[in-house]
Amino acid sequence: MTDASGGNQRPPHQDDVLDDEAVGETSSGTEPAHARDEATATAPGGVPEGAGDDGAPPPERPSLSDDRRPPVLKSVPPPRSVRTSRVLWLSSFVAVAAAMLIAFLSHEAIAGELEETLLRLSPGYDEASITSLVNLIYWTCIASLGIVVTVEAILLAMMLNRRGGARWAQLALLLVHAGAALIGSAFLTVTEFGILVEALLLGGLGLAVGAWVASLLPGANRWFRTRGQVQPATLH
Repeated sequence: MTDASGGNQRPPHQDDVLDDEAVGETSSGTEPAHARDEATATAPGGVPEGAGDDGAPPPERPSLSDDRRPPVLKSVPPPRSVRTSRVLWLSSFVAVAAAMLIAFLSHEAIAGELEETLLRLSPGYDEASITSLVNLIYWTCIASLGIVVTVEAILLAMMLNRRGGARWAQLALLLVHAGAALIGSAFLTVTEFGILVEALLLGGLGLAVGAWVASLLPGANRWFRTRGQVQPATLH
């Protein structure tokens, strides 16, 4: 540098050199070291938080909960023919059970009438043998009616579970039911309540036949063929 008097140049002072370097750094757009340290410290590895490999923000994390409710399924309701068959079967069970109850409460009267009748028809047998035979006939009639009603109830439950094959087992059982009802009408109706017992037994048989016929109607057949199908239920 040249002084004002036009003399020799003097070497630049060290402080002037440092000032020039600071001005050069500022004019070239270079950030100070402490600013770079703060930028690189924002994320591990020197990458700012929220930036991907290409600098774009990462996608949103999917929600762990789903507000949508799952579908609820319900069974196809039985048609009117099946419901009618169920009512008739249940009415038959009630009628037969009532006849059995009346016959059970009239046990002594029924046994006495049967013993007198058998002694009159077979005078050669002793009274003990006749009593044993009467008890065997009486309890056989009661037990057969009870077994028939129990098996019919089981088959009805299978039918309501949309097992159409149970209807053919019911047909075979109706024959047994008819025999039990006829035998019961012959031996359990010898007392003053005999007419009522007979009406209940034959009425129960008629209701069972009607129930079986109702289960063969076209609507019931379609319901049995679509076993296993369900329909969506409405959520409220």
